[in-house]
Amino acid sequence: MIKIVIPGRPISKSNFKLHNVHGQAWMPSKGKHSKYLAYENMVAGHINRQYQGEAIEENLITILKLYFPDKRIGDLHNYPKSICDGIEKSGIIKNDKQLKPVLLFDFIDKENPRVEIELYPISEYDIKYDVFKKGC
Repeated sequence: MIKIVIPGRPISKSNFKLHNVHGQAWMPSKGKHSKYLAYENMVAGHINRQYQGEAIEENLITILKLYFPDKRIGDLHNYPKSICDGIEKSGIIKNDKQLKPVLLFDFIDKENPRVEIELYPISEYDIKYDVFKKGC
């Protein structure tokens, strides 16, 4: 199991996409919209400092725990893309398609906003999924 902690408020990819006249999305490398690329690079840098092992070629059960400083979260489903792109950019995996399944959780931590990434090699770990009605 690999656990990585990325300090700071998570950044959503959808907030920084621009569209050209043909409707195609692109990510600018300069200006106010370049924060996404900086965040992706920051994620990759923290991973490279915290993980010293070999590149992983198999699929990974991925748990993302997002800790926000307040309740202004936005669309939670837009955050994994920026994090998964940073994981891929770090070089510890070849393609973010290896990150499956992905479990996403959100929390509030005013003092310490962060992202916690847990990666479990599919050859060593399995996942059990259980939904149950409260009070039963």
